[in-house]
Amino acid sequence: VGRIALAALGLGVVGGSHGVLLVQCLASNAPWASRARTTAWSLYAVLLCSFHTLEFVSTALFKWRDLSYDSFLINHSLAYTAALSAGVLEFLLEGAYFSPPAWSVALGLLLVLAGQALRFVAMATAKEHFAHRIMTRKVPEHRLVTHGVYSVLRHPAYTGWFWWSIGTQLLLANPLCAAGYAWASWSFFNDRIPYEEATLLAFYPDEYPAYIRRTWIAIPFVSTALS
Repeated sequence: VGRIALAALGLGVVGGSHGVLLVQCLASNAPWASRARTTAWSLYAVLLCSFHTLEFVSTALFKWRDLSYDSFLINHSLAYTAALSAGVLEFLLEGAYFSPPAWSVALGLLLVLAGQALRFVAMATAKEHFAHRIMTRKVPEHRLVTHGVYSVLRHPAYTGWFWWSIGTQLLLANPLCAAGYAWASWSFFNDRIPYEEATLLAFYPDEYPAYIRRTWIAIPFVSTALS
């Protein structure tokens, strides 16, 4: 409980303070070039804190038995921490040469919001059948979710995170990290999705093949269990 409280406090302080800074930037009449970096950074900080907060809230709402400090996904992995650090470093280094163009910030914001919305809707639709870790043993109460957004997309939560991650770097106008995040996220899901689908085929041998054929994955060229 102590770590949860500290994480929530930290996310609230960082997200809230940057929210105030963002409002000031948006209300300013100064030319875009003079406030572009502060605006982009404030947006990034607010959206990043919102992402981790929503991961915890979604777990609390829909699968409270699994709720823990890990539900924030702050300590997701060393690779995730390294990616965040690389994004911040590129943003700081490039600041000496140029400011984020408005079109990149706008496109990044659009991808981040769309990805976040898709991930939250996916978790809300799956409810207790969603998990941050792949289930390797079928439990009696588990059901294959095929309604709502899942009736069109397979793995919508993964799809949302994929586009969200790329959007964060476009928002910061980080070309190197945007390409790096796209490659790293794609590689991660290209390994994870076939493995997860293989387990679902074992759990639902009659239902899942038909489900694969009538749905698609909105992550380009990713492998599937039937590839």
